Formats: sequence, structure tokens, C-alpha cells
Amino acid sequence: MRLANGSARPFILPIIAFALAIFAGALLLLLPAFRNAEVSWIDALFISVSAFCVTGLAPFDVFEVFNIGGQTVVLVLMQLGGIGIISLTTLAGLLINNRVAFSERIALEQGISYDPRHSLKGFLLRVVAIVFLVEAAGAILLWLFFDGQQRLFNSVFLSVSAFCNAGFAPWGDSLEQFRTNYAMNIVIMALIVLGGLGFYVLDELYRKAGSLLSTRRAPPLSFYSRLVLGVTCWLVLGGAAILFLLGCLNPGFASFSLGDRICSAFFESVTCRTAGFATINQASLSSAALLLVIFLMFIGGSPGSCAGGIKTTTFRVLAAFLLANFRGRNQAIARQRAFGEATVQKALLLLAFGLHIIFAASFLILLLEQGASPHEHSKPFFDIFFEVVSAFCTVGLSINLTSGLSDASKLVLCILMFVGKLGPIWLLATVQCFQAPVSFRYPEENIPLG
Repeated sequence: MRLANGSARPFILPIIAFALAIFAGALLLLLPAFRNAEVSWIDALFISVSAFCVTGLAPFDVFEVFNIGGQTVVLVLMQLGGIGIISLTTLAGLLINNRVAFSERIALEQGISYDPRHSLKGFLLRVVAIVFLVEAAGAILLWLFFDGQQRLFNSVFLSVSAFCNAGFAPWGDSLEQFRTNYAMNIVIMALIVLGGLGFYVLDELYRKAGSLLSTRRAPPLSFYSRLVLGVTCWLVLGGAAILFLLGCLNPGFASFSLGDRICSAFFESVTCRTAGFATINQASLSSAALLLVIFLMFIGGSPGSCAGGIKTTTFRVLAAFLLANFRGRNQAIARQRAFGEATVQKALLLLAFGLHIIFAASFLILLLEQGASPHEHSKPFFDIFFEVVSAFCTVGLSINLTSGLSDASKLVLCILMFVGKLGPIWLLATVQCFQAPVSFRYPEENIPLG
């Protein structure tokens, strides 16, 4: 494929790199040296896709089926998926010969929201440094909070999984056994939030912190970073408040102390947007709470982060657009700034694209799982819909459904996770490359709506 200017299409690079990493991981997980029990090829592929796409869905307990070698493969896949193969290969090329192909630069800008006004090498070096510093600090703190076999490895694995928003845990019940360990919950929530902010925002925060430590005047955060931090804060607080109230009405949580309810509400609000860890069984939540979880999963994290979803900035632009139309304004405004028409159109396209993908995948899995069987004899639609949103938004939460799905449905989820990892914005940018400019306009008609 060629762009209009004749250069090789850069948007194909992530597909090739991601696919190679996923298939290599699946082949390694199939080797007897990396597992304790038999694993089918579809389950090995599913785990490899879920790990690289930092989702966390799994048809079985990863730490029970795979030995330390297989667990290390999953760890490496999560790390590669979190930072991004394109980022690492671009940095390697810069360090070796200080050069990088134009196609790789474009793919990188799409993947991690790199600002071309800044030094690419400096940006990537800071990103890698930030990732490993945060993960190392998280591993040290987590090492203090639990003991047992593989204590060091489990700490590193959990820290990487949390920062990369992967959702894999060394225990079959995720983190339910640590529900009352508030310190550990806080560390994991901090790692998840940092991993979901996006590398551009983390880089700005890193440079601002460096300016403060060196007594230099700290540059103000950009409008984009302030917007991301503001939306993230409101989503976490708002989600936690509603989940806390719903939890108080849920008789299943009657034995929870006030501290347990507050901590569980905050943890669920943080993890459901991107990470997929669970300190409570999702099936124990009320249907209203699970509907809120679906909404938060669909929003996801921020652009250029380890998270999926339509992204926090898309949600903020859509909210501003709706508010502007409600008030009769011509501009969508946030923080005394107006979003451009192209930005609003892209946000609407992302919303439509995400909804269509989720609807199509839900329809296909319902067809594969129950065919034309009567609804009363079928698997609950809500559980399947929840699983689809979780896969597409690379969250990893499940209402105990993954292991009961057919191989065909697992393949559909693999495709969903892959598409979610690429990101809807990447797909839209690829589609736009095929669009030719139109030099004429059709007559317009106004018709009744609603």
C-alpha cells in the first residue's frame, strides 16, 4: 500500500509488529518447557493476545497452568505491549545510528501521541526511564505487602501488570484476597492511573518534577495534560461515589466495613476503566453497578497510554459538544478553549466506530454461542455484552464467562483485543488515507429528525 506521496504506508507497521509478537508468544507458551499442563493452541493464542494487548482476560489461571518460564513470557508480552514495539524499535534505531524511518516516526506519533516539536530520542529515552522507574518503585512497595513463594517475581509481575494496565495477577482470584490490604490497593491504583495517563502526560509531569527539584522555574502543564488529569480525576471520583452508594444498597456487601466499601469502590472505579484487576467478584455486583462499569470501560484511559477504550479526551470532547448544542453554542468548549471542528468530528467517528464494533462482536458471539435457541435457554446476553466491551476496551474484567466460551468465540475476542490495542484512532487514520478530497458539494436538504 502506498500513500499519496508514494511512501510506504506507516500504518501497517503496528499490525506486523503486533502480530509477530503475539504469534511468537503463543508458540513459546505451547512449548512443554513453559507449562505445567496441556494447553490448546487457541488458549495459548488467547493468552498471548490478552497479555500483549494488555487486557487480562484468561480462560484459566495463568500461574497454575504455566511455570516460571511461561509466566516470564507473559510478563515480557505485557511489557512489550505496554511500552509498544514501535517505540522500542524506534529508540533502538536512534541509539544505533541516530536515524529513524519516516514511516516509523508516523506510526509512533499515532501510537503514543508523540509531539513532533520535541526531540524524538529524548522523548523515548524519558518514556523508557519513566516506565522502569515507576515499575521498579511499584515492585519494591508491593514486595513489602505480601510474602510467600516467588515473592520477588510476583512483585515485579504485578507491578508491570498494573502499570501496563494488563490485569494479570499471580493468583486465580485476581486480588480478592488483598481486598482489605489498603496500602497494597493504593499502590496498585496509583500504578494503574499512571499507566493510563499516557506517555505524553507522564513526560510533562516528569519534566515539571525535574524543574522543581532543580529550583528552575517549572513550565506550566499544557492544555492537553491539564484536560487529561481533570477528566481522569472526575471519572475516578464520580465512579467511586456511585459505586459506593450502590454497594451500600447491595445486601451482598453487608459484611463489609466502611473502609472496605470505600476502598473497594475506589479500586473498582480505577480498575474498570482499563486494568481488569478485581478485589471483588464482578458477579457479586448489582446489574446497575455493572452497567456503570461498562460505561467506564468504554471510556477507558487517555491517548498514547497503555489503556484502551475511546479515551478520556474523546469523552470530554463529546461532553462539550453535547453541552454546546444544549446551550445553542457553535463551539464545544472546555477550560476556556474551543475544540476544532475536525476534533469534534473525529470524536463522533470514534464513538460510532466503537459502538458498531461492540454491537457486531456481540451479535457474532451470541450467534456462535446459542445460535437460534430461545432466549430462556441461552447464556445471559448481559454477560456476553460485558465480556465484549471488556475485550474491545482491553480491560479484562469478566463475569466468570471467559472459560465457558467456545473456541470460535475466543477467536472473536482475540480480534477484539487486537483491534482495541491498535486503537480506534489508528484505524480511523488508516481509513482516512483512502479518502480522496472532494471539490464539489451536493445540494443540502433539511428533514425531520427525532
